[in-house]
Amino acid sequence: MHGRALPLLCLLLAMASSAVQANDDDTRRLLNQIDRNLNERERSHLVEETPPDVGPSALITINGTTYSVDATLTDLEPAIYVAINLQQWAKVDQFVEKYQELPGHNPALVLMAQGMVARSKDNHSLAISKLRQAQESDPNMMRAKLELARLLFEDYQSSEAKELFSQISSAGIPDEVRPVIEGFQGALQDRNAWHGSASIGLGYNSNINKENGQEDTFFTCYFFGCFPSVRKMPDPVKSTAMVYDLTLNRRFQLSGNHNLLLRGLSYGNLYDKHKEAEPKNIYYSDNTSIIYAGYNYQDAKNDLSITPLFENNYTNRRTSYQSWGGRVDWKHNLSDRLQVGVNAQHKSLSYKGDLRQYFEGVKENQIGLYGSYLIDAKTVVYGGLNYTRNLQSQQTAQSRSYMANLGIYRAFDAGFNINATALYRQTRHDAEDLFLGGLRKDRQQIYILNVGMPRFAFKGITPNLYVKHTFNNSNIDWAFKYKQTEVALKLEKRF
Repeated sequence: MHGRALPLLCLLLAMASSAVQANDDDTRRLLNQIDRNLNERERSHLVEETPPDVGPSALITINGTTYSVDATLTDLEPAIYVAINLQQWAKVDQFVEKYQELPGHNPALVLMAQGMVARSKDNHSLAISKLRQAQESDPNMMRAKLELARLLFEDYQSSEAKELFSQISSAGIPDEVRPVIEGFQGALQDRNAWHGSASIGLGYNSNINKENGQEDTFFTCYFFGCFPSVRKMPDPVKSTAMVYDLTLNRRFQLSGNHNLLLRGLSYGNLYDKHKEAEPKNIYYSDNTSIIYAGYNYQDAKNDLSITPLFENNYTNRRTSYQSWGGRVDWKHNLSDRLQVGVNAQHKSLSYKGDLRQYFEGVKENQIGLYGSYLIDAKTVVYGGLNYTRNLQSQQTAQSRSYMANLGIYRAFDAGFNINATALYRQTRHDAEDLFLGGLRKDRQQIYILNVGMPRFAFKGITPNLYVKHTFNNSNIDWAFKYKQTEVALKLEKRF
């Protein structure tokens, strides 16, 4: 092969294969960003709850003063309400046990109290069942209706919660309760709307072609002698760019906890540099757009999505590949602070143009584990493991990748937030490629820092500084070893 054609072919193949991997990382980042933004909206309606100490069963402490509660309807009924308000759940159990033994007790109050105790233990299904029974027992009991509406809100049964809050709001409630109701109504309206983000900015990339410029001299030997050859890889191309991304997300409630989920992502770079090459120039500007549309189940503990997907990648002034597939995501809240999850994805990629002859029958299968822990209202640590199996018609192009990531998100009172992530990936191909010189094994490190500056926000537009450094080491270093630094200052609008 011509000495100049070999590096060019390696460049095209490296660009195409690494683009899929980089796109998966960016897609994962933007999907996590959607979830984080939605969770921040939900958490803004929650209040830290710390139950006070519990004393003897016949006593209750209110604002530091201890009161005696006699085993009578007159004492126990208001004591149950007070214990619920103070979130003294052990007291609620104690008082209800005595109260329901008395003739003339209110069964609806017992059921409501039992439901609230179940909620405190994160048993939302039992809590909702008890509060429904309380409503059936006494339809005019406004407190039970309010607690049921709140539980349905927490359990993402939004339509029924909205209807109950509307009934409560029009029932002549006290003025001090109305702001609470209006807060839930606003949250429900916000939950059912389109949400997303859009950002645009100026950036710099130290190596848009992911090359190393390495030059080697090697000898080709025949029976009549050996001859030296020089192999020169393309030099890294530096470029400024306009960078952008757009995310959209909406759930349409079908019934109960069942929803239709729509998600869209689009992101890319418009570089001001391209490579002069024969026989055609290479343009590095790129765009990746993905649409997810499918089924979603969400309750207080679980969030399950099963969505077909379509992806389009645009590179070198044309569609590089398109893919169809599906994605399954399941997240489970082990507590108010700890969430774990698992995801699986399949894509069938169809390459276009000249790349089709090198990439036939490309399929990508992924499975990943995820976890996040809310240290406090402003700090989240997260991490995950991911396995990717890349299948192609040629065994030398097939690979297995193992990725681990760890990150932290922190918001500061000064009006800044930081999201720092580190990723480590190992990739091993299935068979030796004699053309490249062996069995390819890559080790990749990626470090990402995003600094949000809401302190300088103007009309809802927030500046963000994005820095990403990639170091790819390969045993076939002449072709695949490279370093890359990306920096961008973006303006972001969330909606």
